[in-house]
Amino acid sequence: MLKLQEGERVIIAFHRHWIVVANKLTFAALLLIPAAAALAILPAVAMDSGLRTLTLYFITVYIFIVLMIAFVLWMDYYLDVWIVTNTRVIDVEQKGMFRREVSEFMLSRIQDITVEIPSFVATLLHYGNLRVQTAGEKGFTAYDIPHVDKVKDIILAEVRKASSISNTPSQFQ
Repeated sequence: MLKLQEGERVIIAFHRHWIVVANKLTFAALLLIPAAAALAILPAVAMDSGLRTLTLYFITVYIFIVLMIAFVLWMDYYLDVWIVTNTRVIDVEQKGMFRREVSEFMLSRIQDITVEIPSFVATLLHYGNLRVQTAGEKGFTAYDIPHVDKVKDIILAEVRKASSISNTPSQFQ
């Protein structure tokens, strides 16, 4: 569970573009074609009852494995999220079914933001990669982000707000 700090509010949360998971799930759906074909021709093939049951068992196991692959692909898409708050950026990356990596960095540490549109399809569907370079730390990259230019503008606006707040003199100094 992600806990926000006192006075912190979420500005935007975003996932990868839907086309990325659609491509992967299309591949999983194509893996179901041999099983569907086998199920279609199974009644027409003359074989004894034991062999037919064994064949049906292996087809069922194959379908189950393909559905598990599709579930893991969808879960990886759904649970990968970037959250921009008014003080920090949080990167939650799901790695497999039971492993998650959560990274965060303060908006005040952002030095550079790079937007990369990697392909023709990405240009048409308005998605791309967002690379954020921070002071003294490794860079963070969010891949296949929808409307990446708008997300970059939102982050930069929050960086400006955070830096203007930190640069205002305190009344107690």
